[in-house]
Amino acid sequence: MKLIQTIRKILSKPQASRSYEYVRVVSEAPPAGTRSALGPPPAVGTELRAPVAERAEEIAFSHQADLESYVRGLDVPKEAIERWISAGVLLPEETRVASQMIRIICKNR
Repeated sequence: MKLIQTIRKILSKPQASRSYEYVRVVSEAPPAGTRSALGPPPAVGTELRAPVAERAEEIAFSHQADLESYVRGLDVPKEAIERWISAGVLLPEETRVASQMIRIICKNR
């Protein structure tokens, strides 16, 4: 038994001491008399609304008879279509049509 304990002591890895450092992040309040980046708080009783984003043109990602002429008439940038594909919001067939649209846009530019 003594032999086993001695071997365990020899072969055991030394335990590294773990020390943690705690960091506290404190944001400073803006000086009195200055306006924050968010603006003043809304008045009591007013309705909060999200900012209105530009409305993107609606695109039909279904099969088109003449896809090339359809793409020429679009005012949507290639990057927007790429974002929709990468976000995974399109069905598999719509993804195929969207990738064809991107190829046509690149070819025409």
